[in-house]
Amino acid sequence: MSVFADRLKTAMQQANVTSAQLSKQTGIGRSSISQWLSSKYVAKHDKVTTLAQALAVNPDWLLGADPVVEPTASPVTPVVAEELTALWQQLDPVGQQKLLKKARKLVAKQAQSTGKPKKKGKKKKAKKK
Repeated sequence: MSVFADRLKTAMQQANVTSAQLSKQTGIGRSSISQWLSSKYVAKHDKVTTLAQALAVNPDWLLGADPVVEPTASPVTPVVAEELTALWQQLDPVGQQKLLKKARKLVAKQAQSTGKPKKKGKKKKAKKK
């Protein structure tokens, strides 16, 4: 297995996402992810960046350029961590699953918005009286 495939698999396990979920979050086809995981191909730079953002890892780490270091989540201050934990504990299991789903959507939306220009809406014509 290639370094990229190994690290992609590790990052997915750590983020607790399946290839189907990663596909949905990133807009990358499931077949592409499957081919990368099986070492058939290595993702192009733009896809590596998208994957890294969705999985909260460094793109260079995914490609094997960084030393062999396990990916770590973004630094969270103790105050934020405590607040997140307190909120999590107040939720029932259904609420916890909803929160995770929303967080994944936010991460995917952020990954999609970086590097892509925003679409401009059509201007509405003023009504004539």
